[in-house]
Amino acid sequence: MKKCAAIVGATVLSIWTAAAEEVPKIGTYLGYEYVRFNSATNLPAFSANGGGGQFIYNFNSWISGVADLGAVHNGNIGGFHLDSTAANFLFGPRLSVRRWSRITPYAQVLFGGVYATTSTAVQSSLLVAGVVIPPGILRITAQDTAFAMTAGGGLDIKISRHVSFRPIALDYYLTRLQNLRTATNNNQNNIRYSTGFTFLFGGEKPAPPPPPPPATKACPDGSTVSVDAVCPKQDLTLSLSATPSELCSGETAQVVASVSGGSRNQLNYAWSVNGQQTSQSPSFEFGSTGREPGTYTVALTVNGDIFNPASAQTTITVREYRPPTGTAQANPAQIHAGDKSTISASFQGQCGGPIQSPTFVASEGSMQGDQFDSTGMRFDPAVNAEQRRTVTITAKAADNRSAGTATTTVDVIRPAMIAPIRLPDILFPANSARVNNCGKRILLEQLRAYFERDSTGTVVLVGHSSSDETTANLAQQRALNSAAIITAGTGVCLSIPQSQVQVSAPGADQNGVPFEPGFCQSSVGGSSSATDMRRVEVWFVPTGGQPPASVTNSQSASTLSVSGLGCPK
Repeated sequence: MKKCAAIVGATVLSIWTAAAEEVPKIGTYLGYEYVRFNSATNLPAFSANGGGGQFIYNFNSWISGVADLGAVHNGNIGGFHLDSTAANFLFGPRLSVRRWSRITPYAQVLFGGVYATTSTAVQSSLLVAGVVIPPGILRITAQDTAFAMTAGGGLDIKISRHVSFRPIALDYYLTRLQNLRTATNNNQNNIRYSTGFTFLFGGEKPAPPPPPPPATKACPDGSTVSVDAVCPKQDLTLSLSATPSELCSGETAQVVASVSGGSRNQLNYAWSVNGQQTSQSPSFEFGSTGREPGTYTVALTVNGDIFNPASAQTTITVREYRPPTGTAQANPAQIHAGDKSTISASFQGQCGGPIQSPTFVASEGSMQGDQFDSTGMRFDPAVNAEQRRTVTITAKAADNRSAGTATTTVDVIRPAMIAPIRLPDILFPANSARVNNCGKRILLEQLRAYFERDSTGTVVLVGHSSSDETTANLAQQRALNSAAIITAGTGVCLSIPQSQVQVSAPGADQNGVPFEPGFCQSSVGGSSSATDMRRVEVWFVPTGGQPPASVTNSQSASTLSVSGLGCPK
């Protein structure tokens, strides 16, 4: 353990010492240079070698000023013996990254100029002022000074406090030397590589190491204090939640405390309700028995030997009892006599337990569940005009303590009565079901006139027979033959739709309907009680009217064998 502590201390000390060292103010660099020139004319690209130097002034640990001087040479360009030299003089800023103790990368941009000179020997003899000059003695020379710049960077590796090795420095090298053929400046985009050594001067000696820090200890709250100091008390985070937060008399609510920062066995609890101390346990149950309706504040204070006190509170509402109240509604609220309406009711209460499903009672008519049925309601039979009656329906719902009611009304309408029209009876001889000419006159003339005025009305034919007749089913056959005359649609017969013709055959039972012979009594041989029974009652019921009350068990002619009779002769 002591060895580990010593290693950590030495590491910290070395880092602190390195950080305390000052960056040297002045640096000089000497090194080898290689330049790859890319000509902007027809000359091919070529390489040149040489050397250079830099003067570096460090303003601070990351920015410096640089002066760059150097020269490179090449004696053969594209197979031609061209003796070429380029010397640069550049100046600009450098940005260094000194995050590591031995390695320092940098980037720089330098601006200035380049001086270039090229010469070649004359390869033939010349006669100058009468003197012959042999080949190789005379040389042709060209020179130019132009703008130049570099942009790039490199890497310095520290060998000692005063010497660094630069394994690589790579720059984009722009020159604008004159084109010898066009006498204009061209851009030459070149690459420069260099390597060498940097010699550093200035800067202060490393500061002495700091004294060792005093001994400390870690406290439970995460802070650090001297080994002799007392740790500060910890803060607690406290919150309360009540389930439920609203309740009725006799119910209870569980209040739960959420504490972070300390364990239960390290803490003391103090509960209160509306300021009155009630409990010292970690949890608390609020009882509403004996409490008046209202809002109660439940508070908790928590503390401990090594903790600062923390408090929190919540509210619980004790609700008062409210008996069931509600509303009822009828849909539809207005019906015709014989129709039904659906009754719905909604009740609300408080603190009485669940509310049972409502029951319904009607002042008239009847209720089946939630359905009001107006069948059987009595209206004044002597009044044929429209009549209305208002029925009150009472809904009742109960909880565990009491019941509540709600009412609604339904308007029941009996439309104005349209009375059926009685035509003369069609009379028949004994044991005969043939409709004679007098009966046809009633059907084809009088009944036809009513139907033409009201084409959606209904015809009711009621067949009768006397008890002394021996032919079977005379009453029904007489009614069917009468129906065929008004529905066959051929010859003299009418074409009233069979669905608008009702047929009934009560036989000898006259159902209290009096004899109405009209002008046909003589067509069957006089009048007698037997003749009165051998007849067919003829009724025309206008659209919207009610059939005669005396007619029972009638059937639509469309469901009987009327079509097979054709048009009776």
